[in-house]
Amino acid sequence: MKIHVLLTLAGLAIGFVLPTVAQEQKVVDPKARQEIEAIEAAFLEAHNNRDAATIAALHTSDTVEVRSWQGLFSGQQAIQKMYEADFAKNPGKMANKILELYPVGGDVCAIIDTNVGGTIGHVVRVYAPGFPTWKIRMTYVRF
Repeated sequence: MKIHVLLTLAGLAIGFVLPTVAQEQKVVDPKARQEIEAIEAAFLEAHNNRDAATIAALHTSDTVEVRSWQGLFSGQQAIQKMYEADFAKNPGKMANKILELYPVGGDVCAIIDTNVGGTIGHVVRVYAPGFPTWKIRMTYVRF
């Protein structure tokens, strides 16, 4: 009888501990958060300075950007050309606000509100570690 009670108590303890461990894994390391915020700030500065080359350099070589109104762009060269075309249309200044950061495997996913020249939208961006700092691996933009 004592073994059944001990097994029940052990099961309850595991049931309470596992969700806590799972929640802790959903927190992005503070150093990673700082580095990602710095990359996002560099992206905004480059965008507002109309610097497509710097924007492209913030991305991995195999980066992908999907825009709800334009489709898919793949690779740093495509990203640079896409932003050069954007800047030729003079879209206005960009302001982004990171709402949430989530670890996804070794990457970090950012949920961002964006405002480009008064047009409000949403961005999901995946950052990859290394290179020697974080780089943008994937972006989805919806206006």
